[in-house]
Amino acid sequence: MYHRRLALSLLLLCLAGCAAPGPVSPPQADLADNWPPPVGEVVLQVRDTAPTPLLDVGLVVFEAGLAEEATAADGVFPGIRRHETRLLPVRLRQALEASGAWGAVRVQPDARTSAHLQVSGRILHSDGERLVLALHAEDARGRVWLDTTYHDISTAGDYPVAPGRDPFADLYRAAANDLLAARAAQPPASLAQLPRVATLRYAASLLPGAFEDYLARGAAGEWQLRRLPAADDPMLARVQMIRDREFLFVDTVDEQYLELAEALQPAYDLWRQFTREQSQYRAGYRARLPEREAAGPPGSYAAMEQAYNAFRWSRIQEQDLEELARGFVNEVRPTVLSVDGRVYRLSGSLSSQYAEWRDILGRILALELESPQETD
Repeated sequence: MYHRRLALSLLLLCLAGCAAPGPVSPPQADLADNWPPPVGEVVLQVRDTAPTPLLDVGLVVFEAGLAEEATAADGVFPGIRRHETRLLPVRLRQALEASGAWGAVRVQPDARTSAHLQVSGRILHSDGERLVLALHAEDARGRVWLDTTYHDISTAGDYPVAPGRDPFADLYRAAANDLLAARAAQPPASLAQLPRVATLRYAASLLPGAFEDYLARGAAGEWQLRRLPAADDPMLARVQMIRDREFLFVDTVDEQYLELAEALQPAYDLWRQFTREQSQYRAGYRARLPEREAAGPPGSYAAMEQAYNAFRWSRIQEQDLEELARGFVNEVRPTVLSVDGRVYRLSGSLSSQYAEWRDILGRILALELESPQETD
């Protein structure tokens, strides 16, 4: 009995040296002093009538904002964060659509589509308690509309998450309101040119030699119209047809992101609720630590047992979170598109599928330009 008690004491002594109330703070927590104040309660500004011109918005899948070597031991779960890069743009998309101020709003795998307005983002911090996003919005001319960091804090009343709700909805509403204000600040002539500039930039990306003369870069790096092609330019008509086909893929991808968000939402909301509770416990643990009465003198069996119980609780929490993280699914699945009677099957990640689709479109355009034109 004595030897068993001695062995247990030695084990507890080892565990006490590494005992902690939970995962260490994530690396990005060191930047918390640079975070802006929380957005607070925000009311979404809604337009009764759509403004003119109606601008399409492309939401690029967010950057994860993690070091390559980040692990759960750093207080973050890279697998979940990678999924958040696809989930969070969907939430911003919903806020932009609800404002009634934009044309088509699509989540896209990368920044190669020349939308009228393109929004990218980086996740600086994300758990069930806080969300910090750095958002950047740039129009087709290269003019920056938004370059802002948003910070939101959830409350106990946000959990459990009701269907159709989001604990950080105020953050997305704040970003949507800022984009609407940025639009209002743009010169009307500049807004009117955006659809044309976007089309010509797309055309130049496919056929640089044929369309590069229509655009020029200004001293500030912004794209400017030098001249316009004829309204009945056959080459431009083909480019617009190819662009419509590209939108077919982007719309299909956007639907996949929406389906992914809907499928993962219950598990994701549970993970957020769990991490908030764990964060609240850690904060309370640190606050109670100075006043906490030790179960016995330092180094005693009772004191070591108390430390071990705290360690065991934290490990249970971490294991539960890891199990939730493993429950997330991958968004990679084949995409099948039909164009002009031909069926194209794209495989790999959505980003690689998009690159494959762009290559197919380029070959289609080349074949159409090589074919003889009908004459009256």
